[in-house]
Amino acid sequence: MKQLVYRAALAVTCALGFAASSYAHPGVHDVAPWQAATKWPDRIVLTFETDPARSLAVSWRTSSDVTATIAQIALATPDARFDLAARTVAAETETLDLQGIEHEGVRLPMPRNAGLPSTHYHSVRFDGLEPDTLYAYRVQGADGIWSEWFQARTAPLSGPLRFIYVGDAQNGITSHWSRVIRAAFQAAPDARFILHAGDLVNKGSRDYEWAEWFKASGFIHGMIPAIPVAGNHEYEKLGLTEDSKQRVLSALWRPQFRLPADPPLPAAMRETVYDVRYSPDLHVFVLDSNLKDYAVQAEWLDRKLAASDARWRVVTMHHPVYSSGRDRDNKTLREMLLPVLTGHRVDLVLQGHDHTYARGMIGSGEQSPERSALAEGDELAVMFVNSVSGPKQYKFKDDRWNAYKPTGVGLERFAENSQFFQVIDIDGGRLDYRAYTADGQLYDSVVIVKDEAGRKRIEAGNASTMKTRLFDETMPYESVGDTP
Repeated sequence: MKQLVYRAALAVTCALGFAASSYAHPGVHDVAPWQAATKWPDRIVLTFETDPARSLAVSWRTSSDVTATIAQIALATPDARFDLAARTVAAETETLDLQGIEHEGVRLPMPRNAGLPSTHYHSVRFDGLEPDTLYAYRVQGADGIWSEWFQARTAPLSGPLRFIYVGDAQNGITSHWSRVIRAAFQAAPDARFILHAGDLVNKGSRDYEWAEWFKASGFIHGMIPAIPVAGNHEYEKLGLTEDSKQRVLSALWRPQFRLPADPPLPAAMRETVYDVRYSPDLHVFVLDSNLKDYAVQAEWLDRKLAASDARWRVVTMHHPVYSSGRDRDNKTLREMLLPVLTGHRVDLVLQGHDHTYARGMIGSGEQSPERSALAEGDELAVMFVNSVSGPKQYKFKDDRWNAYKPTGVGLERFAENSQFFQVIDIDGGRLDYRAYTADGQLYDSVVIVKDEAGRKRIEAGNASTMKTRLFDETMPYESVGDTP
């Protein structure tokens, strides 16, 4: 009897302990100290909301007892006390209830966050900045509790630029993805932004996984702005019963990323469908391929591309126009969007989802189902890339080299069982694309040269010394799950 009483008391004590710790998970007794929200600011991330040459947006998190706070910004000068010239901006604050989300008048519980308290997300937009200028900023939690000073540079009005692109992080974020995003930063510390092509986490409503995502990249998000794309894992089915579950965007998405909200778009698309005109040389268009009303997005993209005068146009979405993994082809997406992409001769389409690597190209002129890959000097219409930065890996399509031929796009390079990051340089009429493995080896490279009339031709990039990476020629693979 005493043993039963002891067990009951222990269960109550543990339950109270888990609630008090705020961030415990079923079956896990060692709570990650970097997950709990406190009076100290954390999960600091830069994004673009308006003109990247003259503004910077930043978001951060605290515990819910921080009800109002501020941020400061100053020119980053050589002076030790540069901060004496800082100006202060009041933050906007919103409460995030981690227990449930309101959707179409219905409260949907988020059981993966059982026991977690509400938190506060804060954000500011620093306006009135000078183009291509290095600034230092910091954000405050509770009164007098500050982050470190971060340095970030505004977009240039012209001239060369570099950015990083990564596909799905999703699984093993702290353990395995961290080395990739840090290797990308080592390879391109002067990158102007990082494009995340969806599935940043595995369970979009689970706070712990977002804690992993921010921990894995550390200070990088505070220095290099993110352009995040919503993947299918940023959506989750929530509801009291299986029959009542509804598929909704992660409750954490909008509070933690301050992004453009285009008023003509339906409310459900705002801040997941948006564009960033980074400079006269680059315009980025973000689609939400999870929302099946592709016609609305196709019309929006067609209108935006027609109005864009940028020299290079990049479209990004999570689901590929041309699938490279298993039986994951999305014919409807391709039928709706491909005419827009080819009609406007979009330069790059950057995607994720298929957990393989594939780069394919459509040449200018009439397409042949049997056309081979493009050769140096050939004229290009659109280049497509699918990539993966996390450890979850799939088999490539069974046909491999022939998989793309019936669709009219030539497959130039592919891989399995490999984590990648991409570095893309733009300098006037030259775009240099390079894909690297997690250990920094160059796996794929191509140069696109565009003349004043907009005609694009292929040049060979730096040669890779790596063979095509296939499951049967690499270390045996075991899937990497989420922890804890």
